[in-house]
Amino acid sequence: MAAEKRRFSLEGYIAAFLLFSLTVLLSIQIFARYILGTGVSWSEEMSRYLFVWSIYFGCTLAAREDKHIRVTAQLGLLPKKIQAWIVTLSDVVWIAFSAVVTFFGLTYVGSMFEYPFYSQTMGFNLAWVYAIVPLGYFLMTLHVVILVIRRIKRLVKRENVEIVDSRLTL
Repeated sequence: MAAEKRRFSLEGYIAAFLLFSLTVLLSIQIFARYILGTGVSWSEEMSRYLFVWSIYFGCTLAAREDKHIRVTAQLGLLPKKIQAWIVTLSDVVWIAFSAVVTFFGLTYVGSMFEYPFYSQTMGFNLAWVYAIVPLGYFLMTLHVVILVIRRIKRLVKRENVEIVDSRLTL
């Protein structure tokens, strides 16, 4: 098996940092609760926010690497060229959906700055937490647009386009 070339990915590093922070925070909470007999009041809420943010950055990384989950069972029944066009069409639909979510997410987060809703234990505006929705969908849209453009260029040149199967190979 040939080694894959590793690329720098800001989304990957951010997701890893968020998961590391989540692990440290939960470890501190467990230590404080079971060893010291007390708790850190804000840690549970903050761990939820870190978890959600890490998921969104993981999704953007999957979109960038073209390794997001997609149903591919029906594609195996079609010729290779048609498979690539159908995947491209489904990605265009995904781009449209993500653009709509980005737009309405920005509208919602903007309204949360105008009419703030505060975190229960930490006391900051939850608009900062909800901002990951439009940010994540914007980044996914950007990466999928780049993938679609590359795929269409290869299809127009009549080059072979490999459809990435998101299933794990063991």
